[in-house]
Amino acid sequence: MNNPEIQRIRDQFAGGLWPQFLESVEIGGVRGWSGQSINFRFPVVAIVGENGAGKSTVLKVAASAYDPKQGKGYYPSDFFPSTHWDDVSGVDLGFRIRRGNDTKSFSIRKPSKRWSFPETRYSRDIFWFDVSRTLPLDAAAGYARVAKLAAGETSTQPLSGEFLGYLSKILGRDYLNARFAAPDVNQDRPVGLVEREFGEISQFHQGAGEDTTLDLIHAVQNVPEHSLIIVDEVEASLHPKAQRRLVRVLLHLARLKRIQVILSTHSPFVLEELPQEARVMIVPSADGPSIIYGASAEFSLSRIDDAIHPELYIYVEDKTAEILLREILASHEEGADLLQRIHISPVGPANVVRVMGELSAAEKLAHRSLSILDGDMEDAPGCIKLPGHDAPERVVFSGLREDQWPDLDSRFGVGAGSLFEYLEDAMRHDNHHDWPALVGDRIRKSASSVWEIMATEWARQCLSDQDRNSIVDSVLAKLAE
Repeated sequence: MNNPEIQRIRDQFAGGLWPQFLESVEIGGVRGWSGQSINFRFPVVAIVGENGAGKSTVLKVAASAYDPKQGKGYYPSDFFPSTHWDDVSGVDLGFRIRRGNDTKSFSIRKPSKRWSFPETRYSRDIFWFDVSRTLPLDAAAGYARVAKLAAGETSTQPLSGEFLGYLSKILGRDYLNARFAAPDVNQDRPVGLVEREFGEISQFHQGAGEDTTLDLIHAVQNVPEHSLIIVDEVEASLHPKAQRRLVRVLLHLARLKRIQVILSTHSPFVLEELPQEARVMIVPSADGPSIIYGASAEFSLSRIDDAIHPELYIYVEDKTAEILLREILASHEEGADLLQRIHISPVGPANVVRVMGELSAAEKLAHRSLSILDGDMEDAPGCIKLPGHDAPERVVFSGLREDQWPDLDSRFGVGAGSLFEYLEDAMRHDNHHDWPALVGDRIRKSASSVWEIMATEWARQCLSDQDRNSIVDSVLAKLAE
């Protein structure tokens, strides 16, 4: 992720430049939710979780926050109807919204038969895109008749040059023109057409990605400022590059129009385009969904992938901690066996590791797990810490320096004098995260390669038996539970 739009949005969002903003929803009494809150901390947010975790419920509740009588919007009954099979009652939906400098909190309830709304409701334009948008056009209501009977057009609305550019950017193809035509048999069923090098084609003959992206871009072109856009499974029908470009376009438009965007996704490519504060993961548990903020894309998607079947999940902050922990375990006599039984997952910042530790301690996870914080973090329930009382890079570099950089010259294939100078120079930089990369630049190795070698030698020559055994015993105890 290297999108300059993100820092611009951060700065402007912190400056209060989104005068209409849905800050949170609280959901109780519907589809297994029991009062959990979801906070939206960035103008473009992605909700991730396995099927049935509650992603669509969050989107539907968010779409119900504003008064549809005063703008384009929805009632909760549009999404949560009572049926012969479903008794929708005892529902309590809470909302916190920002309007200018004021924050308003209110609830919408359905204690029994009827929905109860607050005396004052607030207006905002809501645009909802569910997965039905991926249906072929002739499968949508009324369009089969249009396909068979249309003989002309009564009007046409072109896509602007700006938004034609967005369409071309997302799909990686130069479109000469795009428009929406009102057919003579039903003016309320517009048909999208795009012009390419071989001519014009309608949505009846476009690819699925073209069709869905054209509809979305057309809708966004006409969205008023400060609107709320909600897209279920935003990646549907799009290849990875197109998914990334679509998110970048939505970020750009969010800043230009001060709109708020809430997405659901199963795609790592979508998550990787968003900052940590824009990722919300829903983890199902026996007591209802648990909400995790800022999880890494890798961890978020590993939760919904069946490819890994370890006996124990170990959660750490980042790749640096993962490599160090792996080398600590590998340096133990039982390390080879342990590494085959566990999966070490970098999950994001320390707060995510803490949340996973708390969920594990409360037995809310469906699998055995252990959370391991960096040594410079405070103690937390359900967590242990890496050896040392500092960040992993500082612990490893300092430990190896105290032992006169043992065996590093032979491991790196660099003369001791030069190598030790490069290592000392790196440690003079304030940002310890950069130290492996600074050394790597001097000896023509990647930062990860430098870190792996240093972590290996530190675990082999500097780590005390007491600290090594402490980590291994914690892992063995979890495996024995």
